[in-house]
Amino acid sequence: MASLARRHAAPGTNERKYPHIVELAVARHGLDVGLGRRIMHFHSSRHIKPRHGHVVLKEGQTFYRWCFSDLTTAQAFVEQFGGTVCNR
Repeated sequence: MASLARRHAAPGTNERKYPHIVELAVARHGLDVGLGRRIMHFHSSRHIKPRHGHVVLKEGQTFYRWCFSDLTTAQAFVEQFGGTVCNR
């Protein structure tokens, strides 16, 4: 049986290649659909692909991580959606 190619890069790969990481706290059930759509629009309006990092659990809170190649875009993401820039 042939293996299937991954459609998306692994979170660790994204975090290595795109060093400006934004951690955004999400609700227990995950990302709100409306927020998810706004985040997708943020990326498409800048002609960039969404790059996801690891999902992180800190002190009972879940954080989703988005990875960016430049600090300016990461900061724009934070200004629009909140979260924290965590440069590697």
